[in-house]
Amino acid sequence: MAQRVHESIEVQAPLQDVFAYWSNFENFSRFMQNIEEVRMTGEDMSHWRVKGPLGKSVEFDAKTTEMDPERGIGWNTVDGDVMTSGEVRFEELLPDRTRVEVTMNYSNPPGGKVGEVVANAISDPEKSMKEDLQNFAEIVERGELSRTEN
Repeated sequence: MAQRVHESIEVQAPLQDVFAYWSNFENFSRFMQNIEEVRMTGEDMSHWRVKGPLGKSVEFDAKTTEMDPERGIGWNTVDGDVMTSGEVRFEELLPDRTRVEVTMNYSNPPGGKVGEVVANAISDPEKSMKEDLQNFAEIVERGELSRTEN
């Protein structure tokens, strides 16, 4: 069964800095609790290892379908244990304030229907996304964007 998660947050940083940090997918394990590793495997391809149900890791390959600070970042899974797609939009509210809006679509959870029931029982994707965005905002507002290599 497909699932959609949508959350947003405002961060105290310029759009270009926020986009530069977010567009380096290898940064994700620093602020997203379920991301174990993201590795770029090509210009628009990445390999993801994430925490799955019951402590097992799941892996998938994703293709970046959009990468533009004015429009956002889009992706979809091309192969792997989980099928996901989504987008992140960035909106400059003020020169030093940016809204980050994330929409993720999940389907085909690992383990089929049983995996879906287990995943829903032990995780709350909306809560996780909200926490991940709060972690991102803390990194931004502590000034770590400028100290982190992109």
